[in-house]
Amino acid sequence: MEQWNNVELTNMSKKSYTLNHTYDGAEKLNKENSQASSNGNDPTPEPQPDTGDSDLLQPGSDVRPKVEADDVESLLRRLYGITISEVKEIIAYDDRNFFVKEDSNVKNPLIVTHCQNGYVLKILNSLDSKKESFVDAQNQLLLYLGKHSVKCPRPIPNASGKYYSVERLNGNSNVVRLLEFIPAEVFHQVPATKHLLFRSGEYLARLDRALKNFTHEAYETHKTLWMLQSVPELRQFLYVVKDQERRLICEEVIDYFESKILSLLPTLEHQIIHGDYNEQNILVEKAPNQNDYHIKGVIDFGDTSKSPLLFEVGIALTYMVLQANDLATGGVFLAGYNSINPISNSDLGHLKYCVAARLVQSLVMGLYTHTLHPTNDYLLVTQEQGWTLLQTLWRDSLKEVDELWATTGHQYLTQSNK
Repeated sequence: MEQWNNVELTNMSKKSYTLNHTYDGAEKLNKENSQASSNGNDPTPEPQPDTGDSDLLQPGSDVRPKVEADDVESLLRRLYGITISEVKEIIAYDDRNFFVKEDSNVKNPLIVTHCQNGYVLKILNSLDSKKESFVDAQNQLLLYLGKHSVKCPRPIPNASGKYYSVERLNGNSNVVRLLEFIPAEVFHQVPATKHLLFRSGEYLARLDRALKNFTHEAYETHKTLWMLQSVPELRQFLYVVKDQERRLICEEVIDYFESKILSLLPTLEHQIIHGDYNEQNILVEKAPNQNDYHIKGVIDFGDTSKSPLLFEVGIALTYMVLQANDLATGGVFLAGYNSINPISNSDLGHLKYCVAARLVQSLVMGLYTHTLHPTNDYLLVTQEQGWTLLQTLWRDSLKEVDELWATTGHQYLTQSNK
């Protein structure tokens, strides 16, 4: 859950370097890399197995990497041969991400195809860093999508030819990866028009169709607290919700979702899903000589999982409604998705419960993580609006929302040229 666009790089440090020499330490870099890092993944990786349920976040855990911007220079130079001209930290949830640009005056023989727009150095949290097979799965998925006309960040091999390494940073082991930076605006920075909501639905449907045939063994066992299958685990974090009425709603949503939706898991269609298609992860741009935005690409595949396709749509629908600040406009997004990848009537009837569950998930975990990092206001980005939407949906509109979405979607299709 993160923001990658260059105009979103706020409250960050900046450091410039003007070393005007040729960097020719490739052999030294490879030696240093083999001594300080574990093997990462390449086209024929041997990833470590995941450990299963024990890797779910536990109350009291602080898994965010303890690293400062100044530490980034040595990682980039040793692992990727990059001498940086600029570095800025990107707002993130429980990882640490840095936008970097390399010094064009310094020759770097370790990267074959240089990214003129810069890179994103990702330092994974200590929990996800234990799951090397899942890191490999993400990299392979990105490479796969790149071959299927989906614009997403390209993984960059390090000095050892690997797509990641495990580094010891301030006493913890953290996975370090480098991805290309894609210049664009992000959805939440532009007006959430019905046109863009419809296009967002279309794009997610195409993404899901592209993902349908992707497989990786890591996804067979991978589990996180952010999967909707893990909603019952939220009960142990409810102590952070101090308002009694809000906590009661959370309890009701969790109980219903567990008994009525999760009981259907064996009957639901499963595949690899993005799992976090939200306004922070959708890249947009204006077409030449047009006023409307269209979808350029998608970022942040850290929540990908093998899950019901229903959950993919429900998660995305949650954020589209939040961004538009209008429950009814969810129907426009659904119309866009349904035009490419039709949703069954039974699944349509379950979506409102998926939205409620995702709201509870986001609100509770946002509050919990903020208790660990009270200065990171990004963790509270959905709080005020989210509680209002949850109250409206669960207490006031649960019976009518299916018809509301169907009507809104139909009106858009019949009254608009899209």
